[in-house]
Amino acid sequence: MRKLPIATGAGGLTIGGGLGYTVSKLTSSDLRALLDKIIDGLFEFLKTQGTYTVFVLVVAALFAWLFVWAVKKLIKGKQDEIDRLVAERDKFQKPFIQHWQSTKGKGKKK
Repeated sequence: MRKLPIATGAGGLTIGGGLGYTVSKLTSSDLRALLDKIIDGLFEFLKTQGTYTVFVLVVAALFAWLFVWAVKKLIKGKQDEIDRLVAERDKFQKPFIQHWQSTKGKGKKK
């Protein structure tokens, strides 16, 4: 499967970099006109689609945010447990690791 160059950092232009470059080249009047178009388009969408559709979109966005928050919390909890286990393992292996690193002769361990 072929990857799009805009989606990869190695391809040159990244999405964030391209967006930042584009926004930096716009003047304040261009940004104001763009913001007015976005707001007008949003209100037009709300007017044409109705209240129920907007409610469904807001609930879907909140559910997506809740899902991402829950997954991040789960990953953080597991990572904290891994860090605790690694610290405990290192505490018990420290005397042996220092001994293993000291060598005699041609790389033979003591």
